[in-house]
Amino acid sequence: MSSESRRRSELLAALGRELRRFTDQNAAFGQAVSDKLGLNATDLRCITALALGGPATAGQLAELTGLTTGAVTGIIDRLERAGFARRTKDPQDRRQVIVDAGGGRRGELDLVLGAVNKALVGAAEDAKDDQLGAIIDFLARAAAVVQREAERLRGPPAGRGDGEPRPESSAPLGRATRGLLRFAGGGFRVQLRGDAAMPDLYRATFHGRPPAVKTSEGEVTIQYARFSILDWRKLGAEVTLNATIPWALEVRGGVSKLNADLTSVEVTSLDLSGGVTDVLFLLPAPKGRVQVSITGGASDVTLRRPRGVGAQVEIKGGVSKLQLDEQQFGAIGGIARVQTRDYSPSAGRYDIQVLGGASRLTVEAR
Repeated sequence: MSSESRRRSELLAALGRELRRFTDQNAAFGQAVSDKLGLNATDLRCITALALGGPATAGQLAELTGLTTGAVTGIIDRLERAGFARRTKDPQDRRQVIVDAGGGRRGELDLVLGAVNKALVGAAEDAKDDQLGAIIDFLARAAAVVQREAERLRGPPAGRGDGEPRPESSAPLGRATRGLLRFAGGGFRVQLRGDAAMPDLYRATFHGRPPAVKTSEGEVTIQYARFSILDWRKLGAEVTLNATIPWALEVRGGVSKLNADLTSVEVTSLDLSGGVTDVLFLLPAPKGRVQVSITGGASDVTLRRPRGVGAQVEIKGGVSKLQLDEQQFGAIGGIARVQTRDYSPSAGRYDIQVLGGASRLTVEAR
């Protein structure tokens, strides 16, 4: 073994040890928080999931935590009595009850968790922008690995097979003259496309556990519960947008494996935030300037535009491994701006702004 190979093996072994050490300390911290707030570990896991991922039904919270629905119902009762959670009617479906971390003691939870989050961010203050991008990328990938391993250990959910019904969702176009599609709280294995012949505002088919879907005056919000234990082999969504109206897109909250063919859709803006990984966008010829924003960390993002359409990438938060057509950059820190050869501020173009650490960003013509 060469000295270089030996050094890499030693580094990977050290990484494994530090990850185990962090996991142990994180578990100890969770116990300390439980003791401080008078909760048990399972109650804390549930209320933290609601605080981070947003409101959920009892069934969604059960999948989120890997618990049974019966167990979750008892936990919600305890959390509600303790002032950490509350039940409300779903405004989109009054027959359904949702739970949120909106109890009178929510501030105590935020205070405790906010302190450790601030301390963790402070521990990385000396890191350079490209180092922060690498850290964000690793944490996103590590979270996905842990989710898959937890699901593997638990085995497939009882009573759910490949032949289960696929929930569908749609809404009429009505008087909408423009649309907004928002992925909030995550999304996995999503296929997105446009259809000018479709009479509805949108149509969606979901595989596995369906997300919550809300519509209002041309806005469509699709929200999966965050940090859930997911069956990645079955979970997915196929979403079709009415291509007769222009669309703005917001992809937030940890979306992964998104394949969007938007070549038939007029895109007015694209906002990627909250940890986006392994996504591909086939973009249309723009009508004027189209703003693309990437914030909060992203990795393996590919934007393909029509040949002859210019693009500019403005970096304010650091990028590791940027490819802009034939131009390739290993790492860019601080503030920088790069353009394609065919970029013109007076023509239809894509202006891409990176405000948070990003890794493996590709912008290319097709």
